[in-house]
Amino acid sequence: MTPLGIMFDDEKHTYDDFGLRITAINIGFPSAKTSKIDIPGADGYLDMTDYFGTRYDTRKLTIECDVEDKNYYNWAGRMSQISNYLHGKRRKIVLDWDNGFYYLGRGSCEYDKDNRVYSEITLKFECDPYKYDLTATDEDWLWDPFDFEEGVIREYGNQAVDGTLALTVVGSPMPVVPKIIVSADMQVAFSGESYRLKTGENYLPDIEIKEGEHVLIFTGHGTVTVSYRGGSL
Repeated sequence: MTPLGIMFDDEKHTYDDFGLRITAINIGFPSAKTSKIDIPGADGYLDMTDYFGTRYDTRKLTIECDVEDKNYYNWAGRMSQISNYLHGKRRKIVLDWDNGFYYLGRGSCEYDKDNRVYSEITLKFECDPYKYDLTATDEDWLWDPFDFEEGVIREYGNQAVDGTLALTVVGSPMPVVPKIIVSADMQVAFSGESYRLKTGENYLPDIEIKEGEHVLIFTGHGTVTVSYRGGSL
């Protein structure tokens, strides 16, 4: 059985391509960016974090591995091979055991060899705060990585509008402003407000998709695609 590993940029795997066996992994969670206002003459602070929406710093991903390189010559070559691919590079990171999501982070490599047969390698990544859904709402849905207990199917591409279309979209814990692509000028209503859509791509900052269900009501004739990629901590 092939050991579990990590895929980078859909092209390199820690075990299949580098022979790395994961011995430990630490997935850190990002610190919340708080917003506090000091009120003179009052105790404590006024916490405005929720008013502006919770935002996060970057998160750390640390992967400890060993590799059977058998001699110092192989170790030197393997060290260069891995460093050339990962060190200082920003990569898409998919964990075999959580392959419905990916992280985006910049890597660094550390090496330690205290015997001839094995060496130890630590891969560290500073990543975006959220892990992203593997597929966006306008991409083909994938069976293999889908979580049938907690997963949500989001397919909002090329929806036909012939008069009025009420499209229910499901958000994720990561808030996002979707790209709305229409084949002809239309209007869209969201949270009681109406907005004009021009043929082509539209970004409307007031339409932010958060966790839960949201209804977008399109009026016009043509097709509409609501494109965004969800994310989770």
